[in-house]
Amino acid sequence: MPIKNVKVIPGCISCKACENVAPAIFKVQPKSKVISENFNDFQSEILQAEAICPVQVIKVDKAKWFQLKLKSANLIKKDYLTEDVVELTFKTDWFTATAGQYVSLQMEDWKWKFNRQYSITHFSENSFTLTIKLLEDWRWSKVLRKIKTWKTLNFLWGLWKFVLKNTEKEKVFIWTGTGLSPIISMLENTNEQVKKTVIFWVRNKSELFYEDLLQSFKNTEIKIYLSQDKTEDYNYWRVTEEIKNINNDAEVYICGNPNMTDSVVQWLTNQWHSKENIYSEWFVAWKEERNLFKLIILKWTIPYENILEKMFLTIWLFLLPALYLYWAQESILYKSWFIWTMSISSLLFALSWYSVVFVMFIRPLSDLFTRIWLLKKLTKFRKSFWIISASIIVTMLLYKYVYNFDNFINYFNLSKWNSLYPFLSRLSEITAVILLITSNNFSQKKLWIWWKRIQRSSYLFFISWALVAAKWWLDSYYYIIWIWWILWLWAFLKNKFSK
Repeated sequence: MPIKNVKVIPGCISCKACENVAPAIFKVQPKSKVISENFNDFQSEILQAEAICPVQVIKVDKAKWFQLKLKSANLIKKDYLTEDVVELTFKTDWFTATAGQYVSLQMEDWKWKFNRQYSITHFSENSFTLTIKLLEDWRWSKVLRKIKTWKTLNFLWGLWKFVLKNTEKEKVFIWTGTGLSPIISMLENTNEQVKKTVIFWVRNKSELFYEDLLQSFKNTEIKIYLSQDKTEDYNYWRVTEEIKNINNDAEVYICGNPNMTDSVVQWLTNQWHSKENIYSEWFVAWKEERNLFKLIILKWTIPYENILEKMFLTIWLFLLPALYLYWAQESILYKSWFIWTMSISSLLFALSWYSVVFVMFIRPLSDLFTRIWLLKKLTKFRKSFWIISASIIVTMLLYKYVYNFDNFINYFNLSKWNSLYPFLSRLSEITAVILLITSNNFSQKKLWIWWKRIQRSSYLFFISWALVAAKWWLDSYYYIIWIWWILWLWAFLKNKFSK
């Protein structure tokens, strides 16, 4: 089976996203729980729930090859409707939705990738529009304030069960804030002959948007309430009296904060309004978790992984060669530096070796122990540790051959290749250069299918490096090779038969 286990770790904010996507698997009562082990019939829904969980508490133990595919879209228009409400229009190759549904945008900042869900305001066969309230100092708000047109984002679409019913019944829409987004799409897709009433409230006039658009819908009565401002143009305070006047046979669509939606649903139910005609959606806002202990230990999340990776690349691609070549040159000019430089060389060789060990062990370990989510997170650092190890080897080569051109010429002499350990040394050096040159996104795009094949030279690098290290330093390195081989074979067989 592609999905072996599903669980919810501590940290659920009861947003109901998972329950709405996969109600047969998840139930919020009051926190999300897994209520069924029938994973095989709801594979896509489970992967969607995992992807859109805003606090990443849904953990799915699945086969490595079984992944959720995202679509991509380009931002073609960005307009501010108010000081803190932005309208984003995206273009994609193909799009379809039902009025009321939302998309889950995948964004990325200097910490890591994350998903956020936004209701669809408008949509066509190749575009969709989102209306989003930007909260000060909140993570997604910072990303969306800075985002430029023609930026490409990945997304999931067709989510949520809060959708317009294709009937001729009178329709009443109740909303607060950006809860207007799904209501707009519903109004656009409702027959003009159907009577419609829109009831909404905000705190003050500055928060109003889409007024002209709302007035353009035919056979639609618009009732606006302000909870903090008293003006002649708008109603003041709450909408209790309006709710009392709702026809019992009308379909009622409610969207806004949890307190509002729950209280309106409860009031309508108490007034004997048919439950079959009441549809509600509520959303919650949350702060990002800042406690490092909870992030790493409870949620198995590595914060700031993007900036850590960039620091690795900067240090090991630029700073290390410059420093080492400087130390090496000083050791030539001042003999007293020689012993210290040799100790630095030994330290760097050890760092190169253990970086390779980390890279080679983390993949089979994460495949074997899938419930330890920190291992899966650590696999993202494999490229960085490859660069650490390979850059050390290349730096040593630069020092050895750049300062002495004769050494470079002799590198291709058969005497350097005619026995096992010199051959293995040359093999580790050449594969180090190849890996260092190709371990970047540019090479991955240009080499396409060949990139993955070239990256398999990492096995040659590891094995040749290990044998050379075992020959000249510690015999225990042989045991490391055997342990890795057992883990790799075990993980390979497990993945093969899990399909």
